[in-house]
Amino acid sequence: MRKSVFLAVAFVMLLVANSAWAQWQNLEEGLDLGRFNSGLRTADTDGDLMVLRIDTDHWILRSHQPEESDGYKGRTAKRWCELGNMVAVINAGMFQADQKTHVGYFKIDGLVVNSFDNDYLSAAAFNPVDPAEPYFRIFDLDEISLGEISARYHNVIQNLRLIKRAGNNRWQPSSDRWQEAALGEDYKGRALFIMCDRRWSMHELNEILMALPLGLVTAQHLEGRVDASMWVQHPKVDSKKLPGNYQRNFVVPNILGVTKRHPQSENSE
Repeated sequence: MRKSVFLAVAFVMLLVANSAWAQWQNLEEGLDLGRFNSGLRTADTDGDLMVLRIDTDHWILRSHQPEESDGYKGRTAKRWCELGNMVAVINAGMFQADQKTHVGYFKIDGLVVNSFDNDYLSAAAFNPVDPAEPYFRIFDLDEISLGEISARYHNVIQNLRLIKRAGNNRWQPSSDRWQEAALGEDYKGRALFIMCDRRWSMHELNEILMALPLGLVTAQHLEGRVDASMWVQHPKVDSKKLPGNYQRNFVVPNILGVTKRHPQSENSE
């Protein structure tokens, strides 16, 4: 009897261990990659939905826009990674007809590169003025003003809201579906780079994200359809096995990136 109980417990522990491994692959301390089947809402190492989980105690977020040396045309997400020594890159948000200017308020390292405050109700902020503040947070702009956020953070990006804190799906059902790049925050304050290669309405995708083991509390839309891009440049990640959307060579004008945190960098941002 004791032996059977022991075997049963060991079997359950094995299932849990395998499940955890399937959900998250640890790349480095504070950096985990998750792959999921969005249709089944389960972990899947070949899944169509990828999530990079970033602990900002160990990693720093960066935002960039094209420079004159690029001809103001930007680069592919992969090329942004290579030239900027970044481990991952994703769209920073939608852009205007000039193929460069971010659609909403955009502040990079203390410099406001677009002061236009539209009616989008989500602002992602990182690198606070006061080190006692959370390093990264997604704010709801019907709860706090953009001006207050900008006064408190060196980097601010205004985008469409997907999920209001805490876990409130703000999109209505729709027949319009697209591939999606999104930015999320989990219950521990970690940043989530989210890329879904399968087409869903945003109402459906929000429900999927909240059902997955992400601990998601809020999220904002970054980009959709063919312009949605994400790249992970790490020795433990085989880019040839990434979903099709990651292989595209579309130019991304404005990006969010991830680099390793070093002690001296905390005072240099």
